[in-house]
Amino acid sequence: MIDQILVTNNTDCRLTREGLGGPRKIPIPEIENGGVLQPALNIVKNMYKQIFIKIGCAGAIFLALGACEDNLVQRNSPTIDGKIFEDIGRDTGQDGPSDEEAAPGNNYPYPDIIEREFIPTVREFADTKCLAWRITWPSYDPDDGSDMIPTVWSRKSGALNSFDYLNATSPQNTYNGTMSLYYLNKLEAVNSLWTELDYSFSGFDNIEPIIFEKSDWTLAVIIDRVTSRPGLFESYWPGGGVSEIEYEEGDFFQFYMNTADLYGGVRIVSMTPRIIEVYLAVPND
Repeated sequence: MIDQILVTNNTDCRLTREGLGGPRKIPIPEIENGGVLQPALNIVKNMYKQIFIKIGCAGAIFLALGACEDNLVQRNSPTIDGKIFEDIGRDTGQDGPSDEEAAPGNNYPYPDIIEREFIPTVREFADTKCLAWRITWPSYDPDDGSDMIPTVWSRKSGALNSFDYLNATSPQNTYNGTMSLYYLNKLEAVNSLWTELDYSFSGFDNIEPIIFEKSDWTLAVIIDRVTSRPGLFESYWPGGGVSEIEYEEGDFFQFYMNTADLYGGVRIVSMTPRIIEVYLAVPND
């Protein structure tokens, strides 16, 4: 490779190359052009041309790979496909109540609930596992009474019940409730549903409290927490929290149950149809 180009204004212009024997001159036919050797300039030009070509090719490859990655991200975006429930996990086999149990006497179509259990494969993280529920509500007539729609979710059973059902049964069923998911497009703690539930106020001390905080976790982060590092729901709890919060499609919320000392999250996958995923990190005993 040429190490140095000597350019002078006389006729004794030469190229030199460093070698084992020290600098040596390489004769090159000269062209009078203000004392600049055209062959030497051509060599330099060709060298830079090759460099730019290689850089251009590398850039093109990088852009192509980037485009491919963007396409993959779009195909795996947080839509109705339920990416988390395509990952390795164990179906628990637990079913919710039947339509008759959920709304006795005035049966409403009961939501479809899939429940899975995710245990980290890395031993150091396996002290905590994640239970995950994917709930898909059927389409309801907007004029139907909201009291009949299964909305109150219980972390103890994973089931949903309507206000009408809970008000017509034992108070213990209300006490077992955790949060409302469907009603008024918001998440709300059962112990704050004083107007809707007959036993919410009187049994306040018997109901596990829960608070929510909106989070900016990406879908990739959520998947990692649910399937591989559920213990990080606690580590990254943002603090604060409210007992009720409105939502829209694409939102993600973290929650904390201080009495039970449990952490988790809620992802609003879709509004139409209504699809919500609930994640609960629990000890892997």
